[in-house]
Amino acid sequence: MDRPDNQQNRPARWGLKGKLILAMLLVGVFPLLIGLVMAFLQGSQEIREVNGASFEALATETARKLDLVLSDEIARTSRIANDPLIVRALEDRRDRVQVLSEPARQTLTKKSAGQWEARDPAFVKAVTEGRLASLLRQYYTGSELETEQSLPIAIRAATRSLYVTDLTGGLIASINTAAPYHSADSPWWQGAFNKGVGKPYVENLAFDDKLGVYTFTVSLPVMDGIRYQAIGVVHRVYDAKEFLAPTTHPIRFGKTGHAMLIDSDGTVLSCPILPTGVRLADPDLIPLVTQPQPGWVKAPSDGHGGRDTSIIGFATLPETSRITRGSTGRLWHTFVWQSSDELFAPVKHLLTWISVFGLIAVGLLVSLGYVAAVRIVTPIRRLQEIARLIGRGALREPIHIKTGDEIEDLADEIARMNAQLEVAFAGLTDQVELKTQEVQYLQKSTDQILDGVPTPIIMLDQGMGVQYINRASRDTFSLKDLDRNSVGLFELLPLDDPSRERLREEFDALVNEPDHERDGMPSLPRELRDPLAPQRASVTDSARKELHIGLRVYRYEWFQSTGRPGEGQRIGLVLRDTTDESRLQDQLIQAEKLGSLGVLSAGIGHELNNPLFGILGLGEAIQDETDLDQVRSYARDIVQHGKRMATTIRDFTGLARAEGMDRQVQVDINEQLDQALKLAQLAHGGAGLNVQTKYQPLPKTHAVPEELRQVFLNIIANSVQAMQGKGLLSLFTEAKEGMVVVTIRDSGPGIPKPYLQKIFDPFFTTKGQGSGTGLGLTVANRIITKYGGHIQMESEEGHGTLCRIMIPVHGPSHPRGESA
Repeated sequence: MDRPDNQQNRPARWGLKGKLILAMLLVGVFPLLIGLVMAFLQGSQEIREVNGASFEALATETARKLDLVLSDEIARTSRIANDPLIVRALEDRRDRVQVLSEPARQTLTKKSAGQWEARDPAFVKAVTEGRLASLLRQYYTGSELETEQSLPIAIRAATRSLYVTDLTGGLIASINTAAPYHSADSPWWQGAFNKGVGKPYVENLAFDDKLGVYTFTVSLPVMDGIRYQAIGVVHRVYDAKEFLAPTTHPIRFGKTGHAMLIDSDGTVLSCPILPTGVRLADPDLIPLVTQPQPGWVKAPSDGHGGRDTSIIGFATLPETSRITRGSTGRLWHTFVWQSSDELFAPVKHLLTWISVFGLIAVGLLVSLGYVAAVRIVTPIRRLQEIARLIGRGALREPIHIKTGDEIEDLADEIARMNAQLEVAFAGLTDQVELKTQEVQYLQKSTDQILDGVPTPIIMLDQGMGVQYINRASRDTFSLKDLDRNSVGLFELLPLDDPSRERLREEFDALVNEPDHERDGMPSLPRELRDPLAPQRASVTDSARKELHIGLRVYRYEWFQSTGRPGEGQRIGLVLRDTTDESRLQDQLIQAEKLGSLGVLSAGIGHELNNPLFGILGLGEAIQDETDLDQVRSYARDIVQHGKRMATTIRDFTGLARAEGMDRQVQVDINEQLDQALKLAQLAHGGAGLNVQTKYQPLPKTHAVPEELRQVFLNIIANSVQAMQGKGLLSLFTEAKEGMVVVTIRDSGPGIPKPYLQKIFDPFFTTKGQGSGTGLGLTVANRIITKYGGHIQMESEEGHGTLCRIMIPVHGPSHPRGESA
């Protein structure tokens, strides 16, 4: 029987049979693997510990043997240093040198060095064949030693040079010509002479260019007869490989196991595999095997170029290292090693046999698992086929599975479930069809309601793509039916770049709003209102949401809506045509400006009349006056009245000129506020006012000066009229959080609370008929809102009024709500 498409397209997976076989394998294989791993780890650990202890013991024994060989050689060399003949010869040399002056001593040294370097036959013979040289040669050959202390042949073959120097470092006797004449500047001579105190000195391993081999040296001081002062040095040069190989190379075990000698810098002194003078390949290994106490370590490399983990035993040559530490600061260490392959071969052999038996056990487990799985899986597959038939409603035959266990009980339960499903699903099809018709009706009704709204409405998805536009949108913007999945908002609305950027920022803020706010639990309280209802300009509006599309001005609002299942949140944009309203408000502002100019002109006429009448009176007085001094006095008064009139005219001319410059410039808020105060006092009378001002330094902002002055003048005029020209008027300015705050307070009767929310409405006034237009505060609020600011009005009846004007500090740009 063919499987449904969802079964055929299902990815390959483990069947129940495979899982049962796998479970049996895991149950049997896990203990087997754990046993193998534990046996391997335990065997490896025991072998490491046993071999580590053995390598440590072997390294310690090798170090002891090498220490004896070196100690014996130092003892033989000390016999040369203590020989009476050599001591007397050096004492005589000391006495002869000490009586010479320093220049004479240097001349003698220079002459002798020249003879030695030139290989003067007589001088060379005296040094290499004299009495002291013969004595040195006897010590070299071992003839001066007792029979039971005969010199080993290997030691004699390893000695490449043997000579004696006096207390100035000059050569006295040598067994060959390989020695330099002057050695006072050599580290070994300075170390052995030790400023006349004397001490043994063993030099580091170094390559000798003349001899062509790696050498190390032993230097001992020659003390005078009373052993008070060093009078010379015995210096012996050894071929390191020839000297040390007889002790280290015979120590071999297995195919790769051996012992070697290194110093604390990792330099090889003697090794059967590595050449003398090379350093260990792994610098991290050196501090592990150069410890002061004997031991063994599991090292990350073998020191011979391999990177396998190795077991290494090590030990320090105690006596020799005591001398080398005092000489060069380095210690000598033995190093015992065997390759990991050879070391762990028994464990690997055991692991191989255990693995073979494990594979046999796994095969048996697989066979048993297959038999058990077949007996379990066959009836379960039958149940699976029955369930598939039930899902398609195609089961027409009874279920017969007889296993005598839980699988048979499951088959009976499935049969009962099938009978219940047939009863439950009998009327389901009719219910689904009815619900589908209801959903389609609701969707059609919603579209008809939105099409009946006269305001353009556009629904957007979270990618700002257009999902729906109502009939008003299509009629207003002359839009046709569009493919909603391929059109963006800005393809429908011809907007300028600043407006697009503002809409995009507001849209992103809505889309990225936290989930708890979308679920109706906002972090800040919000006022719920109808997005289609017109809005009155409020006291705290931070900016007018307007768009300029063609020649029309639209006020817009965003709202959120739940999308279809799987589509996420939808965002709605409502546009309301406010072109006529905006034009009316602009006309009101212009009318208020003209009205202010009329008041200003009346005040200026009043200001000019007083001095003009004075001038006329003084002119008539001059006509009848005969006293020349009195005439001059009248003339001076006329000049003062003329200056007063000129000042008034000049101030008026400056204001009128500023009125004609309807463009943004750098504006000083304090200056505009002060000018508005003077104009208000001039126009409305201010003789009985007590004016207090406190202007703080403010940043300049870009604005049209006369618009800001108009705002201040309207508010100050209201305060002066409310106080009837008498009372306290306070003006304060400050800069705060990117805003300029202008505070105007009066001591008038205040504004009743029911009127406080209406003061910015056009034509609203509390004055009597003919006393005011009700446009002053409306115009002021309109101008400040245009610049992105707002006005706050606080008042309590009988306690005066406080007005705060908040203006953002803008750069050179257009006011908010206006396009470029």
